[in-house]
Amino acid sequence: MKKILLLLLLFAPIFHIQSQTFIDNSVARVGNISISDKEFLERYELTPGTNRQRKSTIESQKIEFLFSLIAEKLWALEAISRDMDTAEVIQFTTKSFEKMFVRDALFKKEVRDKVNISDQELNDGLKYNSSKLYVNFLFSTDVEEINNLHKLLKNGIPFDSILVESPEKDEQLSPVEIIFGQMDEAVEEVLFNLNVGEYSQPIITPDGWYIFHLVNKSEELLSNSNAREDAIKNVRKTIEARKLIEKQKEFYAYFFKDKKVDVNPELFEILAKNISSLFEYKKKNFLIKDGDLINLESPDVLKMEEVFGNDILSKKFILLDNNSITFKEYLRLLMFDGYNSTDYKINFIRASLDNRIRKDIEKELLYHEGAKRDYNNIPEVKKEIELWSQHYLFELLKDDFSDSVTVSDDEVYNYYLKNNESESFPMMVNIIEIFTDSIENVDKIFSELKNGTDFTFLANMYNKREWTKKSNGEYGLFPITQFGEIGKIASTMNVGEIYGPLQIEDGYSIFMLVDKQDKIIIPPKPFENFKDQYKRDLTFQKLYKKITDFTYNLAIKHGVSLNLNLLEQIQVTSLPSFGMRYLGFGGKMTAVPLISPNVDWAEQWIKHQQQIKVNP
Repeated sequence: MKKILLLLLLFAPIFHIQSQTFIDNSVARVGNISISDKEFLERYELTPGTNRQRKSTIESQKIEFLFSLIAEKLWALEAISRDMDTAEVIQFTTKSFEKMFVRDALFKKEVRDKVNISDQELNDGLKYNSSKLYVNFLFSTDVEEINNLHKLLKNGIPFDSILVESPEKDEQLSPVEIIFGQMDEAVEEVLFNLNVGEYSQPIITPDGWYIFHLVNKSEELLSNSNAREDAIKNVRKTIEARKLIEKQKEFYAYFFKDKKVDVNPELFEILAKNISSLFEYKKKNFLIKDGDLINLESPDVLKMEEVFGNDILSKKFILLDNNSITFKEYLRLLMFDGYNSTDYKINFIRASLDNRIRKDIEKELLYHEGAKRDYNNIPEVKKEIELWSQHYLFELLKDDFSDSVTVSDDEVYNYYLKNNESESFPMMVNIIEIFTDSIENVDKIFSELKNGTDFTFLANMYNKREWTKKSNGEYGLFPITQFGEIGKIASTMNVGEIYGPLQIEDGYSIFMLVDKQDKIIIPPKPFENFKDQYKRDLTFQKLYKKITDFTYNLAIKHGVSLNLNLLEQIQVTSLPSFGMRYLGFGGKMTAVPLISPNVDWAEQWIKHQQQIKVNP
């Protein structure tokens, strides 16, 4: 990367683009696609990267990321030129993204924009936020029992005397600490207005009846203006979250009151029975533990489609007011959004699937309302759809491209002969990895890391890679040419650094480098000892070179322009981060599409631009 940065500095006049030719504030143009300064900043900040804390390398890291981003756009353009944008999977994916972002726009208009916080609400929240309550409680699921307990208190029986005879006493060896925003708003309103020593009236909650006793209260004084600003932000966030829930309930009550939707019962039963049978097979043959999720995966859905045939797939599954969703469209929705269950029994699947379909119907109706208001043509929505569609085109072409790389046995043997003498073995690294197929878990892991939780402890809790579970996620030393992008990225890290999430097959990898050893001399061993490893090495090498050369050729074919002056002006943070986006009316995704580094093509492209300049 240093070489690429040096080449850019040497040939800077070639890439100097006057601001008037980049009137849309683009840091680069790739064919007819512009990469705006806003897109660059958002994706840079929300994509994990190594060594972000090193201020001396910030400019080179920005350039590296820009070239990786350019590579994504080049591959997307090439996919379009090959008509891959008309492929069924891309058409469905693009439509799915449109629905998500249109629903989000509707949420902003009908819910978020209608949330207002008064000065009085903010002041009350600040008062509560400055207090910590320490409470004990009595609990019962029976209203008559809780009322009898309340009568005893009113008759002068001490709270502690009743508590010591109650089954919930073991949970309260010390009083429970309560802070603002932790409990239901109505419950907090009662608790924060109690005086020390007082008890509440019986309070109904979703799990039963409570009587709270305020044991103690502490007040926190705001020491400076920064502390007050932090408190205001926290209070505003809490009040806003509560109001959003209430506004959404109001909108739902109004919007869904007269909606009529039918689901084909025969197709529902076919789907439920097939999923039940599939999940039973998976649980028994894949040794899935009780309580663990059984997932419906893309190959499962595609296999179902083969079995069902076009006659069944083309039938209307969900009948809306003026629209319908075919059985195939709904199967693809399950494939796109995912479906899982902790059990395979048919009644459990029926109930789970019924709940899932109800939620999907709600989303579909909300999308149609947003589309009726033309929210799909809002510039921000169109830009988001375009961004994610480009990323999926890039991924689709890359998948096809990866499948084209083959390595023959002769190539492997010749490689063995070439490397059979005592030789320098590649750099070795050892990592502790947390592999998960859940974006929600990725978010939890990073939150825990920010709070100082030990990485090995998190690996023991969240890691799903079977062969590393016994070692708490630790791989053991391995060459950096192994495990694809994981090994390559690990080679650039320092011991103790954490990288992730890296999107790989079947999920996401977050890993910490725990050991790193320079190349070592190894004695020659028999061919059979090397065969499998050498085949993986050669496959990765051929694929990497092919990707690099292909990206360079795409840059020549489609054209690339840089605005390094604008790139230099973009201020970035030095902290590695990962962002989740929570969508209005439900749903979540990574804040931006995640990409792996792809920059080696740039060196050849820069030299090519210099040759054009010298020999026009």
